[in-house]
Amino acid sequence: MSSFIDDDGQPVFTDDFTHRVVSYSGKDLDVIETNGNLWLSGAQVAEAMGFPQHKSGGYGRMLKRIAPPDVIKIKDTPFRFTDGRRNGGSLVSPRAILELAYGKKTQGHNPFKAVPVAEWIKETLLPDGTDAEAWSPARKAAVTLEPMFHKTIIAVDEDEQGRSLDPLRPTVPYHGLTDNAPIQPDEVEFCLCPEAWEGLGECWCRGKGGIRSAHPVPFVPYDGTEVIDEEDDCWSPLGQDRTKLLNAAVSF
Repeated sequence: MSSFIDDDGQPVFTDDFTHRVVSYSGKDLDVIETNGNLWLSGAQVAEAMGFPQHKSGGYGRMLKRIAPPDVIKIKDTPFRFTDGRRNGGSLVSPRAILELAYGKKTQGHNPFKAVPVAEWIKETLLPDGTDAEAWSPARKAAVTLEPMFHKTIIAVDEDEQGRSLDPLRPTVPYHGLTDNAPIQPDEVEFCLCPEAWEGLGECWCRGKGGIRSAHPVPFVPYDGTEVIDEEDDCWSPLGQDRTKLLNAAVSF
């Protein structure tokens, strides 16, 4: 049976084995020792731990949740029960039993029955000073995801003169530095530049940064003076008489 080996390359079951029957709560449990491993009948253990049978009967589906090398089919071992019907079952290791009792969340798990079974196995079947790992096939440690902390390196961008650049700086030419269009009443302008950058001229903040908004236009009450400037000669380049144009506009 050397085709079934553990993670150390050792056979999990050999032709040299011993079989004994022990009693737990008035029920028999078959225990097999071979090549330094203990094996128990999976169906008997599942029943003692309070797992319900599948609707089709038996515990085969529940035992499939145990991964090798902690489970082995009886037909793949040299061991056989005198009752041939039981030889279609599986054997499980002490480690698998403890994991079912304490660790893995399995459907139908009953801790009030499962935990006493596990404690009884540790006290009765395992010799003093040993644990379930020592009497189970060798298995690689499970790979777990551990948090990893890396040193954070903050890169500071600098310009050609070694000055640090504002991380919030615009990535395209910022026309707000050269376009001094008036700010609308519902607008504000933020400036974060430390000084006048080359090629962009001097900013309105004078290198101090800040926020500016539209200056409110003072209210000037109408005092009755004429709004039209009589001296305005903006029409004179047209080469037309201003009086005639005004008369034409009125008549139209």
